[in-house]
Amino acid sequence: MKRRVARALPSSWRKMTLTPAHILLSLLFLLAISSALTAQTFDDDPRNHIRTTDRRLIRLLHDGMRASNTFRRMVHRLRQSDVVVYLECGGSDDRSTDGRLTFVSAAGGVRYVHIRVARLASADVQIALIGHELRHAVEIADAPGVIDRDSLAREYERIGFLNARQIAGTSYDSAAAVEAGYRVLRDLTGRVGGQFPTSNHQLPTAAY
Repeated sequence: MKRRVARALPSSWRKMTLTPAHILLSLLFLLAISSALTAQTFDDDPRNHIRTTDRRLIRLLHDGMRASNTFRRMVHRLRQSDVVVYLECGGSDDRSTDGRLTFVSAAGGVRYVHIRVARLASADVQIALIGHELRHAVEIADAPGVIDRDSLAREYERIGFLNARQIAGTSYDSAAAVEAGYRVLRDLTGRVGGQFPTSNHQLPTAAY
């Protein structure tokens, strides 16, 4: 029986042996694939609708998912939606806001938004700021009529309020996003009331 199996195999297969070099190349190939996937989504889930290439943000997203029920619910809601979030961390010439969501496009039944957050010293406040912005993405997911920037503005005229700290152009915020940010921060710090034990306990004002 074993001889028949051996004859059925191509001669090139019977001659191939796994040398240390082959094993090393295979491992390097697998590591390269793993790195590429991680750069696309923060948990390698093809259904994931939050995408970033920033490894620090990937770690903070993991921390938020692990430590905050509020953060986790927003991520799960986005996974069930038609909204895809591109998240990045970086500075801005305009420092009146530390977080901003911009509507990018709607195509093929998918709506794309871009979130930029400033790099903050406190990881807890950074995650809370991300949570604030993710709440805005959830608000868009819950509003199928938002398909461009004009319809986004109309939606926030209905559910939000004008941002007191103006950036270029008109900006809005929402009570739900402000509350979501503070809930995430409470989840992370374990503090129910009073000042949060962080260097900046006031959640930075964010805008859509």
